[in-house]
Amino acid sequence: MKKKINKLSLVTALVLTSTLVLAACGKSPTTTPSTSPSPSTSTSAAPTNTPRTPFTFTMNMDNPNINWTSEVAQEITKRTGATIKWDIITGDFRTKMNVWLAAGDYPDVINIHDNTLESYIKAGAVLDLAPLIKQHAPNIMRAYNNDLSFLQHPDGKVYGLLQPPTKKVTQLNQSGLIAIQSAVLKEAGYPAIKTLEDVRTVVSNYIKKYPEIGGGKTIGFSNWGAANQLYNVFDPSARQYAGFAATAQYFVDDQKNVRLRFFEPGYTDIFKFFQKINTEGLFDPESLVQTQDAFSAKCAQGRVLVIFGGGNCTAALEKTMIERSYVAFDIVAPGKTKYVAKPSTNPGRGGDMWLSITKNAKDPVRIIQFYDDMFKLENQILVGWGIEGKYFKVENGKRVVTDWFMEQIKANPNNYYEILGIGYARPLSTNYATGFTLSDGDFAKFGDSESYITRNYNEVHRETLAKYNAKTFSDLLVKGTEVDYNFTPSTVKWTDDIKKFNTEAIAEWGKSLQKFILEKDATKLDGIWADLQKTLKDKGLDKQNAEVTKLYKDDLAAAKK
Repeated sequence: MKKKINKLSLVTALVLTSTLVLAACGKSPTTTPSTSPSPSTSTSAAPTNTPRTPFTFTMNMDNPNINWTSEVAQEITKRTGATIKWDIITGDFRTKMNVWLAAGDYPDVINIHDNTLESYIKAGAVLDLAPLIKQHAPNIMRAYNNDLSFLQHPDGKVYGLLQPPTKKVTQLNQSGLIAIQSAVLKEAGYPAIKTLEDVRTVVSNYIKKYPEIGGGKTIGFSNWGAANQLYNVFDPSARQYAGFAATAQYFVDDQKNVRLRFFEPGYTDIFKFFQKINTEGLFDPESLVQTQDAFSAKCAQGRVLVIFGGGNCTAALEKTMIERSYVAFDIVAPGKTKYVAKPSTNPGRGGDMWLSITKNAKDPVRIIQFYDDMFKLENQILVGWGIEGKYFKVENGKRVVTDWFMEQIKANPNNYYEILGIGYARPLSTNYATGFTLSDGDFAKFGDSESYITRNYNEVHRETLAKYNAKTFSDLLVKGTEVDYNFTPSTVKWTDDIKKFNTEAIAEWGKSLQKFILEKDATKLDGIWADLQKTLKDKGLDKQNAEVTKLYKDDLAAAKK
């Protein structure tokens, strides 16, 4: 199914690493924001709703712990009159949705994946919302800039809501690829960390002085690379160090040609560095094969001085060796320009999920009025931040989390979303994409704010960051050049041949990477990578690059229509 959305649907078939994740119903608050223009531009969270008559409707949900008893839920009911009765899905989500469809027994409102929605549309099980929105939902209209084409299907009808667009995306929860123990930086006098050689120097000097930590051998650089994690750690390291933008596993040139990035100039530079420090005994060769448990055990002992490629184990050290907490630095190869993919302000929902009203709804007008109420600024703040004065307060025009709120999260780390009632963004189709802001210019979700991010740092983090004139890890990022690639990964268009090639390419890459880093003779490195390129060319690399380029350019052309 093709949506008339101003974004691209080009897809990769491989697992991509990212820090971005759309999961408002999940447990990670740093990945749950989003926005939409609101009819109100006030910074106050005070409700302006006209009281509505009480009513209850049903909705599906796959979180067995979600409730409508939280303080936020009760406030939503107070402001809108609505109560949601959850119809909990157990087992496979799509299978259950199809069972419901076959029986004609589905809730009033459904969160539904793109391909499953197609089946509901064909069965006449969901309503066209366009007339309802135009007549009863001025706030929803404003959220989509009075243009419902973002939501239209090929027949011109609107069968559901998607997360609305925003005007600005600000991502404060990003960090660099090299995480260094604060103890190492302190020992060295908090030197400037601009190059990999800077890191090598402080690590080498530290190991010379402290060859053992806690009775075990001190380890310079490490991570874990068992199975798919090898690619997830080492490929992003190569991409970021070379200055390439995050455009799946591809490099996009100025002419919009797309190539598997393995053979772009600069891609192997960080691998050559790893090869060098491996010969010096500063690199943990087990990084190429070890499991997460094995790596975490080393980290928990405080023996790993540097973690490359993302991740850290600060939590394991908090109680015993807090001085060894990690601070992440962003490093780009000398002479290279860092390119950054411009974040989209027009996201689809996670997994292209829609919020649809079914034909079983007894009062669809009342339901659309409820969602229209939820698109008001004060209610978007309620969903994303909770109760003003208790969950958050406003300082210098910005929302900041309260001590009480942080205490609740600490006391209930596994279910604070449900207890506090701040896990409703997805089922309410409000804002949850990472870094999204509301019409007042502030973050849509508490988890993206500086106040929340910095409150999760320990005193060693804050002390070390201050030495580098920074408040957050994102302050340590190299400033990049933004490019609007409009390259949005998905899997809709991939042929079986492309999927097969991608899988085989990763496998061959992994074998070559291990050989490359463990090679003792640096003069043989380029030859190892040249052999990989020949192997992949024999498997159809050039054809695959051409096919992906065509898909990308076709999507670019379609987006302009």
